[in-house]
Amino acid sequence: MHLNHEDVSALTNLRDALDKTIGGGEKNAPVRRFPFPGALNDRKGGSPRSGIKVHHGAHGEVYELAAGAKMADISSQKERPDVPLDRWLAATLLGDRCEDKAALQFASDQNKSLSGTVSGVLIPAGFQGEWIDNLRSFMVLEAAGMTTATMNSQTVTSSRVVSDPSVGWRSEGAALTAGDPTFELRQLMARTLGVRVQATAELAQDSPDFGSQLMNVMGKALAREIDLVGMLGTGLASQPTGILNTTGVQAINAVGIPSGYGKFVAGTQNLLEANVPLEVAQKNVIMSPRTWGTLEGLVDSTGQPMRRPQSLEDTAFRPTTSIPNTLGAGNDESLAFMGDFSDLVLGVRMEATIEALRLQTYASNLQVEFVGWTRVDFMVRRPASFVVLNGIKA
Repeated sequence: MHLNHEDVSALTNLRDALDKTIGGGEKNAPVRRFPFPGALNDRKGGSPRSGIKVHHGAHGEVYELAAGAKMADISSQKERPDVPLDRWLAATLLGDRCEDKAALQFASDQNKSLSGTVSGVLIPAGFQGEWIDNLRSFMVLEAAGMTTATMNSQTVTSSRVVSDPSVGWRSEGAALTAGDPTFELRQLMARTLGVRVQATAELAQDSPDFGSQLMNVMGKALAREIDLVGMLGTGLASQPTGILNTTGVQAINAVGIPSGYGKFVAGTQNLLEANVPLEVAQKNVIMSPRTWGTLEGLVDSTGQPMRRPQSLEDTAFRPTTSIPNTLGAGNDESLAFMGDFSDLVLGVRMEATIEALRLQTYASNLQVEFVGWTRVDFMVRRPASFVVLNGIKA
């Protein structure tokens, strides 16, 4: 086909107009195309690293981690300390009495020893990924498939799916019918959560694995609270908004005392009707230990353990104390959560750390306090991907 000068000029103008529409015009010149997530390449071999994607935007790189992927893998090899976090903690506390000479030397090189100081010490930046990974490892939401995303600033603008798009067949020349908005803007705002642990210097010195114990105690405490707000968070009083209080999440009400698995089958059906794949819809149910015990104790008419329906045979029933049994008007109700937990995004700032402080009573009783803190927020990326079973009374 032959194009004359006018045709070429028209096509050029059309291309330029599309570039401005997609790129946002000259005022937004750095973003020339919609950000596209790509797998993070292994820095040694160049192959995609499983479970980690990187999004390129105007504010830099944002990493998105599937459940099980390690935050520590985001750091380059040269940023990783020579010793793990738990050994550094022990060396920091014990000082010259630490028998782990490699960890002691590293702590000394970083000028992080408590010897001769009355102020706190912060862990090196290279430990931050390991600290967050330790915390995630205790979370039931992580076990169920939660997504984790890094935050480059206190507030990060993202998007979530309000409704599935409408589709329709059209005849030639006919206009497509406009539907309701599919996406809406949502801001992740880093909110601070902390935990305090006290110990005596003697205890730490007499316990060679005190660093590991300290990490576990603080990690479990923080993880339980983050799990709680990820599911029940109100969005008030500096809390993130969890699944329960997100508009558009499905609900099955007044479950009562479970006498079978019918309500959980109904929850699976609701998810299927919201276009959640069967293998995902039936994968996880998160509940309180009381509910788990009731379901495990169900028996049939012959007194034998009640068999689950085929759709729930391989479902992971995940008990957690993050779900209370004191909800509802009678303060005796609980909840259960089902859905595609990859659509729940935990946003984390790479500033989470631990601080070691000598208390004012250090001179008399050698007490040391550790403060662990992290900054997080939650976003439900697609509310229809979840269903909450309310009013469980046993």
